[in-house]
Amino acid sequence: MMTCRKCGNSQSVKNGKRNNDQCYKCKGCGFQYTRENSKGRSEAERNKAIALYLLGLSMRAIAQLFHVNVTTILYWVRNFAIKNYTKPAPQGPIVIELDEMWHFIKSKKTSAGYGRLIAALPASSSTGNVEIVVAQL
Repeated sequence: MMTCRKCGNSQSVKNGKRNNDQCYKCKGCGFQYTRENSKGRSEAERNKAIALYLLGLSMRAIAQLFHVNVTTILYWVRNFAIKNYTKPAPQGPIVIELDEMWHFIKSKKTSAGYGRLIAALPASSSTGNVEIVVAQL
């Protein structure tokens, strides 16, 4: 009896095939899934792919070696990072000069002034609080 991994509902219908594995769609929540024992990559293979990425091999090259999509390698690396590393907290205030944005957009709307016209000091980047300082001309 096939049961949905998302909601546990036992009512499902066949929904095509993927890599010669039968796919199912849950009638309750619409979740698409394959059998529980469908072929997947082992943890050892995933760890090899992550090690190759950490050694500097591109995701495209790793995907070709393991015969998977590049997005799959991205998911493996991202999930590994989420499980094993914590994001460091910023140390002290961060100063961003918004006047330097013209380097990226290749145009500057005003030609008046020079130096630091606008500076932003994020008070708390996790909550989105930002202090704006505008110099008088």
